[in-house]
Amino acid sequence: MRRINGGADVNSVLDAVVEGVAQAVGFGVAAISYLTRDLTFHIAAVSGSAEAREQLLGMEVPLSSMEDELTVADQWGSLLFIPAGRLGDVSTGWLPAVDADASASLDPDRWRPEDTLRSPLRSPDGELLGLLSVDVPVDGRRPDQSRRELLEMYSDLAGIALHNARRATELEEQVRLAGAVEAIHSNATRSLEVTHIVESSVQPIAEALGADHLWLRAFADGERLSGTSARYPDSMAAGSDALLGLVTRTANEAWARRRVSLVRIEAGGATIGATEHATEPVVTERTTAPAGPSLDAQDRTLVAGGRAGWVPRRPPREDPEDPEQHVLFEYVRPLDAQTILLAPLGAGNDCLGYLVLLRRTGGPEFSPYEVQAAGQIARNLGQAVLNARLLEREHVLVGQLEALDHYKSDLISTVSHELRTPLTAITGHLELIEDDPASAPSKSFRVIGRNLERVMALIDDLLTLKKLTDTDTSAAAGVVDLHQAALDAVAAFRPTAQDKGITLALTPHAGPLLISGDRDELERVALNLVGNAVKYTPPGGAVTVTTARTERFVRLVVQDTGYGISPRDQEELFTEFFRSTNPDALALPGTGLGLSIVRRIVQRHGGSILLDSHLGRGSTFTVRLPLSRTTA
Repeated sequence: MRRINGGADVNSVLDAVVEGVAQAVGFGVAAISYLTRDLTFHIAAVSGSAEAREQLLGMEVPLSSMEDELTVADQWGSLLFIPAGRLGDVSTGWLPAVDADASASLDPDRWRPEDTLRSPLRSPDGELLGLLSVDVPVDGRRPDQSRRELLEMYSDLAGIALHNARRATELEEQVRLAGAVEAIHSNATRSLEVTHIVESSVQPIAEALGADHLWLRAFADGERLSGTSARYPDSMAAGSDALLGLVTRTANEAWARRRVSLVRIEAGGATIGATEHATEPVVTERTTAPAGPSLDAQDRTLVAGGRAGWVPRRPPREDPEDPEQHVLFEYVRPLDAQTILLAPLGAGNDCLGYLVLLRRTGGPEFSPYEVQAAGQIARNLGQAVLNARLLEREHVLVGQLEALDHYKSDLISTVSHELRTPLTAITGHLELIEDDPASAPSKSFRVIGRNLERVMALIDDLLTLKKLTDTDTSAAAGVVDLHQAALDAVAAFRPTAQDKGITLALTPHAGPLLISGDRDELERVALNLVGNAVKYTPPGGAVTVTTARTERFVRLVVQDTGYGISPRDQEELFTEFFRSTNPDALALPGTGLGLSIVRRIVQRHGGSILLDSHLGRGSTFTVRLPLSRTTA
């Protein structure tokens, strides 16, 4: 008794209990078993002969088998006694039969070889923790009341020892898991990138939760079948698209219910004749558990009608025949996985990814505290992923705002410069006219006219750009002849080309080239391209305009022998307010809006524009637009 009350470890206490039963109560064999998490009795302490110890220690019996025996027992206080013959020829117990004196068979108090006496070991609130079983009474008789009370006392001591051991083990597990959860959370919150969060978390999670294989995935922002993933170990194969879809749907459903999904898989078998053929594995159990599972003891299953206490109720099986489960089987088959845990990553109403843990065949099931920790880790990672996503969006927004600020600055700077130069010229010549209106030179009027045209062109470009960037307006519906637009553009710039000594030619096309869209905008495309070609081609050069059609598209090609455009300038050529870095081109007046307007108009009409240019060797612009549906 002093050893039992001395606070020794649980194994020492159980050994002391069985020894006390053997010596004080008077039984030749006594055994104590504890109930494991998967509801199996495991014999941990035996008192008796060496043969009995060798036969019994480590033996396991499922609760479901033992319960049949306990159900038919007579209740002696907290003891359960099954008299000989009550079980028939088959016993599910584990104590060995002992030869009896046949002459004593008529004595009702004699202990018979088939007699069985067990005492449930319970926690203070009645949970079944194990069994104390005895056999071979020293006096050969069934125990009287005083010996039963003594046996009940030892049972109570063993129950207390198991209860304290379980509490200590669970507390140790909780402390360990809480530390691991906090460490993983701290690591995740220090990172500002989703990729780093995922990759740096897999190994600590696998070690904390005892996973043989682990798969962690964070969905891409707004996309469910892509994203960032990492596996443990690294050799773990990537999943197929079908598997990704299956796991993604399961994760979304689990997050909607705030649950963790548990799946148990076992290999099936079918016997045909004398040969056993392996079949597909089967899902023997698919359950869900709360992401923060409650260990409330009120959710109970009574054992033997309550006479042996109760055990925690296991979650109900769900969807054991998923039609897509073969996708999962093909993936886990090489991994020899038996238990799979899926915890969804999420925040608010959004599922942001999933955490999948696998344990091999023969390994322990996930404990309630491990399920709870997995759910907490997944929620923490979901929040960390969300924070990283928000930070990414913030950086994008800041970049957009900075770009808008630069755009506004460029707009103000360009407009100010482009207005100041012509207005300065206009002001100077107006002062000359004002000083002597009667003798005002005609040159002043020409300068004023040219600069007013320059100001009006800038204003027209700005208004066009505003129209093209306004999302509330769309291109006017109409049918435009692109060949006629090219003819008009060539006619408009022929005088300028002749003044510069530039050859401006249009390759004729037989018949109209009809396209659908806004006439003013499409004519603007031809005018801007031809005008730029003439403007940036030095005297003596040539500009060729060509129109053509295919079965589905029409093309406008403007080719010149001008200054050409460097590869660096080509990268920004179609952006607003960009001016060439070529000094010869930069010396010519311009707003940097013409080509950006062309690009926007072409894209607005479902077309494309391509550039082929080499510095000093000219440029070729090719516009391709869809043929009008009205064209035969």
